[in-house]
Amino acid sequence: MNQNNKPAKKNKAHLIGFRVDEDAFGNIAGRALLAGTNPNDWCRDELLARLADGSPLTANEQLIHADIVRYGTVLATFLHLLANKQLTPESSQQLLDALQIERKEIAKRYFSNLSKAAQEKE
Repeated sequence: MNQNNKPAKKNKAHLIGFRVDEDAFGNIAGRALLAGTNPNDWCRDELLARLADGSPLTANEQLIHADIVRYGTVLATFLHLLANKQLTPESSQQLLDALQIERKEIAKRYFSNLSKAAQEKE
């Protein structure tokens, strides 16, 4: 522990390098600029955040998984209502509304939750 009661920084003994094309670098540089850092630090921070997340899925895979769960839940609810003769125009519309949530909104919620979780770990 150092004087601020925080763990001492670990020595960074390994270097990971990779090349990207101009388009990818432009995207990385733009995101780094928005984050107030340089491309190398932004890439490191993103990779380490991904590792800290603990999820074996990429962000896209998580969104796809969320879609599968959403459609499965709606289908199971629909079948339950249908089997119990409780399917009404109102309940049917609620199910359709649940499917209309845009993927961008799902992504926004996902990244918001991910950010909150990362802040809570600090």
